[in-house]
Amino acid sequence: MPNRSLFLASILILLAMQPQAYAGVAQEKELDQIDLIQNNLNTQYDWIQYRYDQAVSDCYAKFWMQRCMDQARVVYLKEKKIVRDQEIALHDRQRAVNEIIKDEKDQQRIAEYQDPNKVKERADNRANYEEKQRLRAEREAELEERRKDADKRAKENRKTSPLD
Repeated sequence: MPNRSLFLASILILLAMQPQAYAGVAQEKELDQIDLIQNNLNTQYDWIQYRYDQAVSDCYAKFWMQRCMDQARVVYLKEKKIVRDQEIALHDRQRAVNEIIKDEKDQQRIAEYQDPNKVKERADNRANYEEKQRLRAEREAELEERRKDADKRAKENRKTSPLD
């Protein structure tokens, strides 16, 4: 366990020392590595819990049961604190990497939004939309006009109909 903790601590230190401004692919790989470390920490938590449960189980066979359980709890909390400290450092690094990724995506979105081609395309789309709205309003006005004149046209059609 101490060797594994030392190994994880060294990995966390290496992760923290890496430069902050690099491509998104590197951050994605680092997030994958952080996930692997988190899985390892979860496994350590499981083993700590298993050892604690085993120690508590063994305590029931002893005369000074409560003292034994208290000692097992002290060992459990010490081991858990070591892993928790590593996990806190890991989560700090994970938040920093996620913030870098978010900042890069925001910058990319801003750059795409300010791209002259996109600006022109949005202006064209807006102009097309306004033109379609104008044509639609004209068609509706024409339709209303035709509805108003419908009775008049119907009478004219009846007068000119050869079937009357």
